[in-house]
Amino acid sequence: MLLQATYTQGFFSLRLLTASIFATVFLLTTGHRAAWSQSTEKGESRIDNGRALIRDLGCVVCHEIKDQETAVRSEAPNLTYEGEIVPRDWLYDFIKKPHGIRPAIKARMPNLRLADREALAITEFLAGLRDGETVPKEFRYPRKVSAEETEAAKKLVSPDYLNCFNCHMLGDKKPTGQPEEWAPDLAQIKGRINPDFLLKWLRDPSKYRPGTKMPAFFPDKDSGPDDILGGDEMRQMAAIRDYLMSIGKAESFPEYAQAKARFADVTPSEGRSLMVRLNCVGCHEVGVLPQGKKVGPNLTYEGSRVRKDWLIGFLRAPHTIKPEFALMGSPTRMPTFPLTVAETLAVAEYISQALVDKNVQQDGGIDPSLAKGGRRLFKEKTCDNCHRIGSSPGGIGPDLTAAGERLRPGWVIKFIQKPEHYLETRMPNLKVSPEEARALAAYVFGPKN
Repeated sequence: MLLQATYTQGFFSLRLLTASIFATVFLLTTGHRAAWSQSTEKGESRIDNGRALIRDLGCVVCHEIKDQETAVRSEAPNLTYEGEIVPRDWLYDFIKKPHGIRPAIKARMPNLRLADREALAITEFLAGLRDGETVPKEFRYPRKVSAEETEAAKKLVSPDYLNCFNCHMLGDKKPTGQPEEWAPDLAQIKGRINPDFLLKWLRDPSKYRPGTKMPAFFPDKDSGPDDILGGDEMRQMAAIRDYLMSIGKAESFPEYAQAKARFADVTPSEGRSLMVRLNCVGCHEVGVLPQGKKVGPNLTYEGSRVRKDWLIGFLRAPHTIKPEFALMGSPTRMPTFPLTVAETLAVAEYISQALVDKNVQQDGGIDPSLAKGGRRLFKEKTCDNCHRIGSSPGGIGPDLTAAGERLRPGWVIKFIQKPEHYLETRMPNLKVSPEEARALAAYVFGPKN
């Protein structure tokens, strides 16, 4: 979702970002076959799980889907001050290789398969989002830490005071609180969080992550425990910061510097544009950017449109279907979600069984004898201006050479007659008759020679 982000984490967005939600190629190695065959979920249970996954992953952020809502926007971190929170090198690495940070949330950040330049541009834009507030010089990191302050920090994070590990993980040590309240691993904070940001976070966490469950332990100068460090809140916060920075091991992220050297001309404005066009703002709030919008196809009838086996393959390895995105310079793309075998099957089952048009005979028969007339109509109706078949030149429409592997014939027959009913598309309504639609479908689905 960065959607698998946290109040101390960084970044972006979720969820089915785009292009057309499903396309071709199923990777089935011997190992994959064994894994897929082991899924024994019952049909109804699988459909329910698929519906829940569609909701939790926030697919409706980018796609219109009937009877679906999502809480992804409330779970994905607010990125308005992301530059205050995380270092550039960590952020670049996370954008390229997203992973889970806060175990309690259901949303998860997908992989946008960004080129190095794209990831660098987004990093530079987000790194510039700051609030302008500074930490007093004497408390800036690094500083000389006394033994008294170290002991004070240990007391402050203990159950007797702030009880930090009731919610936060510490390496392999699980929190003592409920799993739905679990927060990020504090052993990984070094290298992931800007040290001085922690003082701001302890004072006012909701400013940086609105809606966070993290309490404001030091909202004013009289809020800290009086029996530790003389009740000096700034010393207490700095002591906690210094202690947390001492217990973890910082990772190295050299890829950011390498990308910076290769693409010295990258500007924050380039990243700003990508944030909007990739629809990162669909999941994440960014104060200086507009909210997101639907950028992917309407999936209300996706189960009638595509074949289930193709859909499973696309969910595992999404790719662009409509050439118009590349031809028009759009970076929009369907991201890759870290789905398990069972989750992939559940999503495919839900789409195939629930998101259907009951007026469509999904696998209606194709009469091969109509293909010759369909080929003539394909030319007469200028379908070949946009669609490629075989070695013929194509335009901005999807390649139909292997349409039979992806699409269901019943849906194609209906779509040809009334495309605007199913998708918000550039495909014109050519006023074809049912007979002409069946002939065109016979050509598209049959041998092309």
